[in-house]
Amino acid sequence: MSDYPKVEIREGLVSIIVPDLSKYIVGNRPEPAHAPVFYNPRMEVNRSLSIAIINGYVNYTGKSNIIICEPLSGTGVRAIRYAREINGVSKVISNDISERAYELIRMNIDRNGLSDIINVHKDDANNLLLRIAREGGCDVIDIDPFGSPQPFIENSLRAIRDQGLLCVTATDVGVLSGKYPIKCVRRYGALPQKFPYRFEVGIRILISTVARYALSMDYGIRPLMSFLDGHYYRVCMLVFKDRAYALETLRNIGYSYYRPSTLQRGFISGYPIPGVNRYRLSGPLWIGNLWDAEFLMNYFMKGTRDYFSSRAREVAGLIGEEALGPNIPYALTTEVGRDLGRELPINDVISIIRGLGYQAVRSHFHVKGFRTNADLLRIKEIIMGK
Repeated sequence: MSDYPKVEIREGLVSIIVPDLSKYIVGNRPEPAHAPVFYNPRMEVNRSLSIAIINGYVNYTGKSNIIICEPLSGTGVRAIRYAREINGVSKVISNDISERAYELIRMNIDRNGLSDIINVHKDDANNLLLRIAREGGCDVIDIDPFGSPQPFIENSLRAIRDQGLLCVTATDVGVLSGKYPIKCVRRYGALPQKFPYRFEVGIRILISTVARYALSMDYGIRPLMSFLDGHYYRVCMLVFKDRAYALETLRNIGYSYYRPSTLQRGFISGYPIPGVNRYRLSGPLWIGNLWDAEFLMNYFMKGTRDYFSSRAREVAGLIGEEALGPNIPYALTTEVGRDLGRELPINDVISIIRGLGYQAVRSHFHVKGFRTNADLLRIKEIIMGK
């Protein structure tokens, strides 16, 4: 085993050895990317919510003996938690191209007594995915890279079975949400805009990127769960290897518009060319639902566990509420209260809108964000007392 500082940690129901991040400090904080093997404790929320999602998927589809693949495993914590905490798993495929990571994964698998369930490989992630595709595929693929998932999307779609679950993390939120628009065009083939709801634009661009790869293979997708947590986006979607679903997917790709003068926002269908072009547009992006409300209410929420961190349970609750809101990009309280001269509490804004008979729910994308089907300019006038 390579010689570098290590510590034992507990996460979920497992205990693993990870690099001692206190030895890799950059700017007064631990930097996981500088450790010999990548481990980010902040991604516990991602891992825990993914366990709830995959357990929900197993119950939702009625599948058993599922095979899960994690091509970018690092310490192996995600693969090991999946093997221990997900029902109906027959095999987990864990992989990392790094020799140090491979050694650490094997040690952690042995520590947890899971060598009969987890197969570990030391290979390039895309090579592994293509090999799995040739051997019949797997039910769940989890792409959790450091940075963009774009290089792994196409082969993940090849390796996943029909009606499989593809989960994708993107840590380049700044690129997707408009901070580096040209890089987003290069990497994702879409133009972001710094709209007030730019963090929603980003996740919709990510989904549409997967959708466009799927369409090139005559596949379709349907997001079950999408969320933002700090520095990363996470999307879990069903993949249908069926041309009929591809046509439905095509109808859910379009563009988003925003008009500052009227506070209007929404979606325009039409891909590759938008139906109208009177507005400043962002896209192409996903204009369908970001989540499946039935799945969240009846399957995902039941899969959250008391031993998840308080942050993981908080994010789950916020998304559960937001899923019941309208499929209209979120607004900010600062948009409707800009000329008021004071900060508007979000719960007050929501109460005013609901009192008028409209839908209004908080958005997890922004601390001041909410979704509503009301005319925001009219709401602003009411708040201003006009």
